Amino acid sequence: MFTRKFKKRSMGKIFLFLVLNILFGFDMPMLGATEDYPTRPINLQIGFPPGAAAAVSAQIFAEGAKKYLPNPQPMLLIHKPGASGAASADFVLKQPKDGYNLMWIANDLIIKLGKEGPLLHFVKEDLIPIGSIVYTPGILTVNTESPFKTLEDFVNFAKEHPENLSFGSAGIGGSIHLNMEIFMSRCGIKLNHIPFGGGAQSMTAVLGGHIDCHLGSISSVGPHIVPGGKLRALAVFARERLPQIPDVPTCIERGYNIDRGFWHFLAVAKGTPQPILDILQKVLNKTADDPQVKESLIRTGYVPVKLNPEETTNKINEEFDLAKQVFGKPGLK
Repeated sequence: MFTRKFKKRSMGKIFLFLVLNILFGFDMPMLGATEDYPTRPINLQIGFPPGAAAAVSAQIFAEGAKKYLPNPQPMLLIHKPGASGAASADFVLKQPKDGYNLMWIANDLIIKLGKEGPLLHFVKEDLIPIGSIVYTPGILTVNTESPFKTLEDFVNFAKEHPENLSFGSAGIGGSIHLNMEIFMSRCGIKLNHIPFGGGAQSMTAVLGGHIDCHLGSISSVGPHIVPGGKLRALAVFARERLPQIPDVPTCIERGYNIDRGFWHFLAVAKGTPQPILDILQKVLNKTADDPQVKESLIRTGYVPVKLNPEETTNKINEEFDLAKQVFGKPGLK
């Protein structure tokens, strides 16, 4: 009898030992990987082609951020354009949640989630924001041969001739489209929307006089609004004038409450271990404070910012709700 009880107790202890060993065995590799992170190059996945605004800011971030990783490793830019960044995000979300595939996201993706969420394979809660270091306000431009010299000229004509003027965008449901819908609503005008396959194509169209106006960032339209350029800036969608174009007024100065633009942020897939999130947040904070990074952003036409995860989440929710509200209106696609 004693021998049987002894054997049962021994078998129970052995079984418990094996279970605990298995559990800790599964945890140990991830724990070790977290403590040594990173041990190999990190991929920064970008949902836009090289040369796009998000790609340029991603490159500036990657160059600065790699200096602040606890273990020096390259940060490689991987471009997977398509569906406003949804193709790139979908790829990352299918990879191991180990911090080696990061997402550099533009607000276009959040707008797309707000407009077409049920059609995608993921939701915004699958994206864990690390933070943001960059923002750039929209700049409304027309061809220099256009009769519109000021924002007032443009708005007054548009009010008198509904849908007579046109604007281009990088596609239906993108950030340019959303920002222009807000512009039209607050100015009380209606323009004809001409979607293109990208922001560069829209700008080419306004340069050629095929559309009446284009909304872009200072990094994209800047080379064309200098003296001798082919574009004229009518207004900045911001609370303050841009130092690069101090003579161009803001919409707010002209009585229209429009503070809209383009912003990019760093994110990882839901399920990434907290220690890796902590490391990446420290890296982003140091990168945001780096004088060289700030100088590069300003020189390229961006506004340096420093948003933490909570602030970035609030921005995501704000953009998501706005997209649902604007694109949920009857007759608007």
